Amino acid sequence: MPRFMENISTVNSFVRTVLAVVVLGGVGGGGWYAYYKYNAKEFEAQDKAAKLADATKKLQDAEADIAAKAKTIQENVAKISALNKDNEKLRTKLALLKVDHRLARLTVLDQEKRGEKDELYSKVEFVELNDEGVPFDNDPPRIFDIKGDLVYIDSLVVKFEDKYIEEKDLDRSTSLCIFTRIYGERQQPIEGFPLDRKGTRPTGYARGGRETEFERKIWDDFWNIANDDVKAK
Repeated sequence: MPRFMENISTVNSFVRTVLAVVVLGGVGGGGWYAYYKYNAKEFEAQDKAAKLADATKKLQDAEADIAAKAKTIQENVAKISALNKDNEKLRTKLALLKVDHRLARLTVLDQEKRGEKDELYSKVEFVELNDEGVPFDNDPPRIFDIKGDLVYIDSLVVKFEDKYIEEKDLDRSTSLCIFTRIYGERQQPIEGFPLDRKGTRPTGYARGGRETEFERKIWDDFWNIANDDVKAK
């Protein structure tokens, strides 16, 4: 019997201990819940701040990556532009070297005497030809009324300045030839009719190719000199 009562006392003591633990746990849990509830907004703000900081860092990393790629693109664009200019110069150089002569056909269509002095006039047709002896498609024949029986065609051959040679833009053997005017023996040269149009690339040098920026500069320089007697000397 005493043994039994001792066991009951022990059980009661254990139950009290468990109850005390449960009560303390409840009090502790309630305290933590109250603490969390009280500071919930602060925890939420901290969480949002952390997420914002993470998003900001990702954005900064993305911007840095974009900036690096943009710089690379700009460098590549600059390289491509330089290569295109070099390619244009090379194409111009080869195109001008290919044109070592110009061909034209002059046909007398009619002759008649005019005026009181019975001065002879010749109607002639001028047309430039390609290497196969065929007229260029974009340069139709032109007809001129020339005074006299003998016809003159003036031309101008230009050698390039040393600056083009020294910069290796063109070979020293490269030259340009243009047909300046046509006139008769009974006319002064200044009375002649122009052939190659000033300020443009002559048909014989076109050869169906697109005029490059470098080639345009060459022809601009050429016509500036050709139209200036002082510079031409």
